[in-house]
Amino acid sequence: MARLIRPTWAIRCVQSGCKTLFEVAKLEDGKQQEVVCPNCGEHYVYPITAEDEKNNQ
Repeated sequence: MARLIRPTWAIRCVQSGCKTLFEVAKLEDGKQQEVVCPNCGEHYVYPITAEDEKNNQ
């Protein structure tokens, strides 16, 4: 049986044909990381900062 060795977050892919939910490691405050959806290969940067959220609106 596997055990969780670090806190994780879940990310859902937003591509219309995918919508896969996958886990990523929770990062220290102020750090971001690029991840790739294991199903379709879409790239994401997480966590989204308040500044990123403002720029996307």
